[in-house]
Amino acid sequence: MILKQHILFFSLFSLLINWSVAQTNANEEYKDFHMAGDKTYRSGMVLSPDGKTVAVAGAQGNPLFIYDWKTDKIIKKLEVGNWFAGAKVFYSSKATYLLLQQIIAVNFAPNKKRELAFEIVNAATGEVVQKIDKAHAVQIANSELFYIVLRGNEVSLHELPSGKKLNSFIVDNATHSVAISPDENIIAVSHRPTLEQVKNVPTIRNDKKAKKAIKPALKYREMISLYDAKSFQEIKTVNELYDIVYQLQFSKDGKLLYNYSIPHIKMQTASAGKQGYIYAIQMPDGEPTRISFMTLATFEPDFTENESGALFGVMSTDGFPELRIYNNLNGRLLYRFNMRQRLSDAFKKKMMGDNKASFVFLPDGNILMVSGNQTLLWKPQ
Repeated sequence: MILKQHILFFSLFSLLINWSVAQTNANEEYKDFHMAGDKTYRSGMVLSPDGKTVAVAGAQGNPLFIYDWKTDKIIKKLEVGNWFAGAKVFYSSKATYLLLQQIIAVNFAPNKKRELAFEIVNAATGEVVQKIDKAHAVQIANSELFYIVLRGNEVSLHELPSGKKLNSFIVDNATHSVAISPDENIIAVSHRPTLEQVKNVPTIRNDKKAKKAIKPALKYREMISLYDAKSFQEIKTVNELYDIVYQLQFSKDGKLLYNYSIPHIKMQTASAGKQGYIYAIQMPDGEPTRISFMTLATFEPDFTENESGALFGVMSTDGFPELRIYNNLNGRLLYRFNMRQRLSDAFKKKMMGDNKASFVFLPDGNILMVSGNQTLLWKPQ
């Protein structure tokens, strides 16, 4: 009788686990192919503002191309972003420009701040209108009249397309990330905290035992401050400690500020790999929310919302690149797509992935993913 109960319990437990996995691994409805037959390696991609095309960055010296996803045709190729590991790519709001960010492995034990190369490209002609070297972060403003650069402790604004420096301000102990809100009223900057700022964080202030965390927080944690984009006066500092902030990105409606951060190597406790989180901060008041999205991506991952804002996607890894789809309102994991699926079929089609991957939400509800020279079209069910 006891044995039967154990068997029944185990069967129910297995059924529950299998059901849970099925809910987050609905990989059945997909197809793999080469975009318009192109077999070169790809590194990043972005959907155009009108949703009609996708800009797909090359790797290993291959050009960026503009791809019509409805007809499976390459419209044009641009000889830009010639970095071996490839580039992350972003469209400006009116599709006048493409911003390319050099891809390198994320530095988890930084003795100095990460420096990258960027290119701002005329999307129609392929002309590189600006090259920005040794910068921590670059972003084009929604008006397309200027772009912002974080280099050292200086945040500078530059005219487009000329690159003329318009203005700048200093953020003490600035680190890797800067972002400007869609309405161009707020600039967010990551930085090392002061002792006063650390002591004021609720988790430190309200817990006497947490005082031991003050010293490592000063050395290995970061904070985010918000500045008025016209006067450059500080509005407030988000009252939360974060790990090393590698990317700040406003939501499309400007109501959230997403913060991708990963622990300093001396603060890592996870055994699962390079575990990072994307935290959501309520804007414009700058209040932390309880919403977060986990990723194990080896490289700085793509992350974005779908058109309605209901879903949030981020690239991760689990042996192979993996796309994770979350509920954007509560942070609950809904779906996972791991690119190890039907690996033998991919080999037959001469499709080779790598540990970099990129994705876009398409207007028809499908998701387009690329890794190496492999492209997948998937519709979560």
